[in-house]
Amino acid sequence: MSAADTLYSARFIGPELIERDRANLLKAPIYRSGALVAPASGTISIYDSGGSAIVDAAAVTVSASVAQYSLASATVSAKNFGSGWRIEWSLAMPDSVPHTFRRSAALVRRALYPVITDTDLTELHSDLSTLRPANLT
Repeated sequence: MSAADTLYSARFIGPELIERDRANLLKAPIYRSGALVAPASGTISIYDSGGSAIVDAAAVTVSASVAQYSLASATVSAKNFGSGWRIEWSLAMPDSVPHTFRRSAALVRRALYPVITDTDLTELHSDLSTLRPANLT
């Protein structure tokens, strides 16, 4: 990336948890200056922990301004569970420059989900809603 490139940010919260034996919808929301920006097109490559390409430059779709790819369960069904996987999104953004966004991943038996909600937190700490910015409510 050169200093003249437009800066985009991928909103990846933690590693991608790919569940074996089920279809996985992978998404790459891309932002610029706090606003969601739709890529024109792109590809995705997925590498296992040994660096072998499981998916190599497959076309992505863009739905509701978010790049996404449906990973078929058969693609990873024979793979061993573990971390060290990598996902690379190569997306054509509005600045006409391809941008590559990388995300760590792991092949897991079951994805983890949060065990607490905002309601739980505000019941424990009633002033929490006044402390955090309005855009996080």
